[in-house]
Amino acid sequence: MSRRVVRPRLHARWILPLVVAVGVYVLWRETRALHWREIAPGMEFATLRGEPYCRRGSAAIAVLRLDPERVKLRVQHYTQFGAARPLDVVEWQQRTRAIAVFNAGQFYPDYRYMGLLASGGHWLSRRAHPGYQGLLVADRQDGGGGAEVVDLSDPQHAADSLAWNEVAQSFMLFDSTATLRVRRSERIANRTVVAEDRNHRIVVLVSEGAYTLADYAWVLLNSNLGLTHAMSMDGGREASLVVARGGFRYASFGPWLEREPHPEVGTARTPLPAVITVELP
Repeated sequence: MSRRVVRPRLHARWILPLVVAVGVYVLWRETRALHWREIAPGMEFATLRGEPYCRRGSAAIAVLRLDPERVKLRVQHYTQFGAARPLDVVEWQQRTRAIAVFNAGQFYPDYRYMGLLASGGHWLSRRAHPGYQGLLVADRQDGGGGAEVVDLSDPQHAADSLAWNEVAQSFMLFDSTATLRVRRSERIANRTVVAEDRNHRIVVLVSEGAYTLADYAWVLLNSNLGLTHAMSMDGGREASLVVARGGFRYASFGPWLEREPHPEVGTARTPLPAVITVELP
């Protein structure tokens, strides 16, 4: 009598968790392999990978980690330089000679900033955005220096949120309870995020490819960066970072929309009315 051989079958309900587990393992392995390079005292650079959550382009994420007691963050606006138009990120770096430059928060089509913006103790935009609960602040007015990412929904930190010379407002990505502070959406874009880690360092993260906000938050929360809370600056074409010191050079520019003709490399940089620069004291 012949025997029937029963072969085990993998059902979809078993395959999906397996795929997710493999993806988590790959992400864990890649993010644990960060190799830091010291760019200047108090300034380190590394690249982490965001597979499999990047939806388009390179999955690489540039990471700039800053000791706010050893470097200086400054808000820069094109009107302060008498410029007739906003500068792109490369022009900003050349104009300011800063070690690093990244895009500030969001702005209207006429280049007015969306929210509070202060530079050197002078207000460039006094109108707070009611929906934005994140502030990047630096250089205490009492001479204390430093920098923080402030969550305005936290009464403990909101009280002295304006006691700083440098202020840039935008929206929170996730808070100290690891709660996502944005709506889930399938919209993808290059992203610029500013976070704070457990050692109170400022961490700037700029993606080379396109992520949803929720996926980007998951990648950052599950990295080994030790991030406690984060705010999202402008994204899409505006997501930009330039780092230049000695023989080290890094630059990333957000892509143009797919429906637009792709410009030449030299013209593919988006005008930014406001940026954050990182300098030595």
